[in-house]
Amino acid sequence: MRKNTKLLAVGAAVIVVAAALGAAYVLGGEDDSLSVVYLNKSSYEALIVADKKGYFDELDFDVIKHLVPGSGQDAVNAMIAGSADIAATGEGPAINALNQYGDEIVVLCSYDISTGAHVWVAQRSLIDEEKIIVDGKSPQEIADQLKGSGYTVGVIQGSSTEAMFKRWCDSFNVTYNTTAGSDLQLKYLTGNTLVSTFASKEKEIDILVGSQPYPATVMESANAVKFGSSEDIGVYSTCVLVTTKAMYENKTEQMKAFVGAIKKATDFMNENRDEAIEICASSIEWSKAAQAASFAGSTPKVAFNDTVVDIMYGVSVGKKFDDKVTREMISASCPLKDYIDGLYA
Repeated sequence: MRKNTKLLAVGAAVIVVAAALGAAYVLGGEDDSLSVVYLNKSSYEALIVADKKGYFDELDFDVIKHLVPGSGQDAVNAMIAGSADIAATGEGPAINALNQYGDEIVVLCSYDISTGAHVWVAQRSLIDEEKIIVDGKSPQEIADQLKGSGYTVGVIQGSSTEAMFKRWCDSFNVTYNTTAGSDLQLKYLTGNTLVSTFASKEKEIDILVGSQPYPATVMESANAVKFGSSEDIGVYSTCVLVTTKAMYENKTEQMKAFVGAIKKATDFMNENRDEAIEICASSIEWSKAAQAASFAGSTPKVAFNDTVVDIMYGVSVGKKFDDKVTREMISASCPLKDYIDGLYA
């Protein structure tokens, strides 16, 4: 065993430079290390646990960890730019990458499936003034109160949450756009500005939609009120590891071993839930109660099966990418199905 993981932060400037200079890197580096980019937040717990429990250290090559703020789209952007070999992300950014780059994108595996992973919260004043009444109301009745409101919704562009919130709106016939005139006006923010914009004295946005810990943070710090989530429409979410075809072909064995380390982490999370909650809550820097609530709808497991394909294809349809990003294309994007099955044999 070697203690060989490294932690680096990826900033916007680094990504820009990598985009300009990293073409050779994207085509496949020659070193035998493996780098992964992810976020220190909910939906990335398997990587947090793998790191903290030393499963990356057990591998016979260096694992270089890059942390980015924001959303899984930022992780994918960093990977495409050449700043990492693998990106951990939600199904939305993975579908964006498949739509843009086609079969040059490889999906290594899913490592979690969850319900209610994406949450919508409103300013407390909207609840107190009964402009949005939540108690005793069905999702459709809550959605009906948004029609004609013109409320401003803060969301991270390109994120899985954006795609999920749009599906929620479509399901309940709520219109949205980035300009005035629809029921809701979307305001694109970054992971660094989403919470602060919601909590500002100016109340620049009425509604925040995001994955944890963003909603929980404003519920605790700004007294926000939850009024909906992806669970309302019975849609599951998944988290996946993606890479480029060239990088996969160059580092196949390292990537297999990395997936194996993530499998060990998900096994630990299922068998030692309390300790996993403590590890992740400490890393993310939020309460154990919030972490436990996040875990409640989560099923950590390394897989790439029909359920994962269905989840990803549903997002492709929602984004109107399904002419290109078909169910068959998504299924074919994972070359490790047999290897993953073998991990559980």
